[in-house]
Amino acid sequence: MTAVHHGVYLFRHVQTNQVLVSLKQNMKNKTLNQLGTTHRPVRLRKDLWRPLVALTGFDTPQSAQALSDALLERSQTCQKELKVSADHVAKPRRLRAVDEMNMVESSVLSLRDALESVGTRRQQGKLLALWEQPQWMELKGEKEWPSFLEHGQLELRNNRFVKE
Repeated sequence: MTAVHHGVYLFRHVQTNQVLVSLKQNMKNKTLNQLGTTHRPVRLRKDLWRPLVALTGFDTPQSAQALSDALLERSQTCQKELKVSADHVAKPRRLRAVDEMNMVESSVLSLRDALESVGTRRQQGKLLALWEQPQWMELKGEKEWPSFLEHGQLELRNNRFVKE
């Protein structure tokens, strides 16, 4: 019998730095619904999306789903707050679009916060965060990563997909 691995995957768009959250290593077109309608691509081009971080080691699919839901909620909140910010509205539209699409830093901060909130309900064991580039791990802000999280380097196959 093979072991089932539950994980949460964050993918970033190589040109715009938009971030999508998925419970699977491969994304479907419906995953694009996470993005606002203004900056949503028409269809998913897998060659433009690379894994930002892969989180593995969840005990149950429900714990992975809880983290995914917390990340999506925080992402939508950040997008809404940015759009009503006075500084943001004062910028020209072309500069606002760049700020709205650049979600990597806010996603890493949201990941740290979501791990802290979901981590209080964890039973045992450590989670493993495999990063595409080590510099993304350093965007955590003033707080430290939770103690139950270990970091590593993500191995890619064909320079795109998570290596199994």
